[in-house]
Amino acid sequence: MKAFVYIFILTSCVSALAQTPSLPLASSKETTKKEAIEADSQEVKFLPLFGSKKKAEEEMLNATEFLIKCDKSFRDRLDASKFFADRGWEYLNEGLLDTATYRFNLCFLLNQENVEAYWGLGSISYQKGNFEESSKLLRKGLLLAPENPTLMVDIATVQLACYKSKRNCDDIDDALRLLEKSLQTDPSNANGWLKYSIAEFQLEHYDKAWEYLHRCRSLDVSFVDTAYLQELLAKQADPIGFFK
Repeated sequence: MKAFVYIFILTSCVSALAQTPSLPLASSKETTKKEAIEADSQEVKFLPLFGSKKKAEEEMLNATEFLIKCDKSFRDRLDASKFFADRGWEYLNEGLLDTATYRFNLCFLLNQENVEAYWGLGSISYQKGNFEESSKLLRKGLLLAPENPTLMVDIATVQLACYKSKRNCDDIDDALRLLEKSLQTDPSNANGWLKYSIAEFQLEHYDKAWEYLHRCRSLDVSFVDTAYLQELLAKQADPIGFFK
């Protein structure tokens, strides 16, 4: 994968949901009443994985002509799936979320094992503020790429947003576990250190928050968000006096 080229800025203390050629949604076994209403009120192609397991299966059955065209135009379906994932990230980067959703859905139709389908759809759900859905999607992606450090940071990012807004996501301890594992794999990830700092801040562990923020700064100062920095300064002065 390319190295989260597509950046998402966290409104809750900032950051980036990055993709590695940069951030998956598995439908539940049963469509809830709310999901059914949404699927009826929108074009299903603009819903993650077409809105439900049943709808996704219907799309697969009706995609014969599309798949034949792809078979003629690409080396194989894996190549075609990658093509639509790349287009999805491009549209997502341009803020065209519905168009991006459809491209990632096509990516999924072509290869249900392509982590980018779930990562991209999870990123879109995150941007729309659907944190619970985003977490489910991203975790589905992590099942396919369990050692991907960038994806771990993205999931932790969603969990921190959930924790701050008191929504029903996995607890912050799991976010810390993911961040620790991610940074053990890639200690040069400035975004990972920023998220680790934010997690410790939310737990009121301000010494650790400063320590991890300085690690982030030493790697890439552009990741140091001024809004979060002011929040941290309001709680505790910088122990080394770098930030005033």
